[in-house]
Amino acid sequence: MKIKLMMLVSLIALGLAMNANAGSVVDDDNDLVPNAFDNCLTDPNGPANGSNQVDADQDGFGNACDADYNQANGVTVVDFGIFVNCLSPGDPNAPLCDHNGLNGVTVVDFQTFLRLLGPPSLTGPSGLACAGVTQPCTP
Repeated sequence: MKIKLMMLVSLIALGLAMNANAGSVVDDDNDLVPNAFDNCLTDPNGPANGSNQVDADQDGFGNACDADYNQANGVTVVDFGIFVNCLSPGDPNAPLCDHNGLNGVTVVDFQTFLRLLGPPSLTGPSGLACAGVTQPCTP
C-alpha cells in the first residue's frame, strides 16, 4: 500500500514538474501557427486560412501582410503600380499580390493592399528572425 501511494505521489509530482516546464505556445492571431514560426503575426494566415503562410517573394513576411512588392522597406505608389499590373492575366507578379491565397487577384486583395499602404505603410510584422534581413527567409 505504501509503495503504491509513493508511486502515485511520485507520478503526480513528475507530471506537475513536466507541466511547469512545458510552457505555453503563443499565437497572437489565432491562426494555429506559433508566433516564432508565423510570417504574419497580426493577420491570420494559418492552416484554416487560404493563404496558409504563403510568402511569394520569400522575404519572411507572408502575403497576408506584405504589399512591399519591390522590397523597398515600405508600401508606396510604386507597389500600387505593381498591384495594378497584377490585375492583368498572366502577370508574373500576380502571386505577390494574392494576399488571401485564393489563386487570383481580386477586390479583397486590393482592400488588403490599401490597408497596408497606410499611413503608415506597413509590412508584417513577422515572427521569423530572418524576415526582412535575408532572402530566402523560410521557417
